[in-house]
Amino acid sequence: SLPVSPSVSTSLVPWSSQASPSCLFCSLMDFHLAQVQLRWFQGQQELLGHVLAPNVVPNGDWTHQLLVLLET
Repeated sequence: SLPVSPSVSTSLVPWSSQASPSCLFCSLMDFHLAQVQLRWFQGQQELLGHVLAPNVVPNGDWTHQLLVLLET
């Protein structure tokens, strides 16, 4: 079988809370290493607050996925 190239996408999506009207959503899909970090930066500063990052999830085909949200 051919190797699968990982894909990354980001988008701004509405959030259900009125105190936080939207969030940045990043999905990292179809990567092979289970040990991966996905971090948000603004300029040189890493954004640590309001980051929702569940665990890496296996896809069942030796690839994994990770979804990370940043409340704006």
